[in-house]
Amino acid sequence: MQNIIDLTKNLVSIPSWVDVDTNEIKISDFIFDYLQNNSKLKLTKQMVVDGRYNILAQNGEDVDIFVIGHTDTVGIDKSWLINPTNPIIKNGRLYGRGTTDMKSGLAAMMLLACQNDLPTNIGFLFYIDEEYSFLGMTKFIAEYGNKLKLKTIISLDGSELEIANGCRGLIEVEFEVIGISCHAATPQNGVSAITAGIDICRQLEKQIDTSVNIGLISGGSAPNLVAGTCRFVIDIRPSLAKINGQLVEETLLKFAKSTGVKINNIKINYDFGSWETPQNKLEKFGLPFKNIRDSGYIDMQLLWRQFGKPDCLTIGAGTQSTAHTASEFVEINKLEKLPQILDNIINVTQKK
Repeated sequence: MQNIIDLTKNLVSIPSWVDVDTNEIKISDFIFDYLQNNSKLKLTKQMVVDGRYNILAQNGEDVDIFVIGHTDTVGIDKSWLINPTNPIIKNGRLYGRGTTDMKSGLAAMMLLACQNDLPTNIGFLFYIDEEYSFLGMTKFIAEYGNKLKLKTIISLDGSELEIANGCRGLIEVEFEVIGISCHAATPQNGVSAITAGIDICRQLEKQIDTSVNIGLISGGSAPNLVAGTCRFVIDIRPSLAKINGQLVEETLLKFAKSTGVKINNIKINYDFGSWETPQNKLEKFGLPFKNIRDSGYIDMQLLWRQFGKPDCLTIGAGTQSTAHTASEFVEINKLEKLPQILDNIINVTQKK
């Protein structure tokens, strides 16, 4: 078997973002073949969409320790100064798309899955589409949500060799603002849908006291016209259970009314809550904890909810500040420590 550095490099060299030309099939094939040749696990391909598939690997039928990781990455753009799928090592860092998020974690999972003395109650899920529409996790839960009784879930979608014991939620909302168009020379005669929409989003952010990112704006028809319509897509990361899609919709409509515009065609694309496992349940692993109040959304939350809030944690070697960036890297010294840390987590979990 390969060491974790070489295995991570192999994974990085296989593009697995999702667009018209690329998806996770090739990397899933690589992982499946690797496990088939090096592990004793029972392997199942779960077809999801268009030939893209999840891989479920089990060491027995009664799985309650579950190790998970997603096989896709975000895409690339022209800001990369190196070839993102030709991983290079420089100054103690391994650079390339997915080194942090999360092919270094996948490599650790694969090495663990190939050990000969695994507990019989351990299972692994390599799943697609985490960075996009959560198709892989949704399909897994639909088929296996009532078949397994998971007690501990470990995601390798982590960083800095620190435990995250929870994450913020994810609410994605799109809507259309209807203002009043007029000549740009006399803006007082109209109401700009663009300006009003931005103002409404800022009021929403203050009201719910959490981040609101205006991710997409599409509006206006000409520079010499005050925009009469504008479409917005916003991303919200709540840490409180009371903040949900319904509250966001009600708040947007309230602020629209006070701003003098209308909001039409509100669509809640995602309405996922937060999850949290008390730290005192995870202190046995002897690792530092992250500040989860600044976390992104981790779709392990869907498993946590489906399986009755089992103990959940993330761990990984990546450098979180570089995830999704054109300078993505993982530090070699942390990467080399990850397999032993993961082994310890499994051993401690098994002894509880």
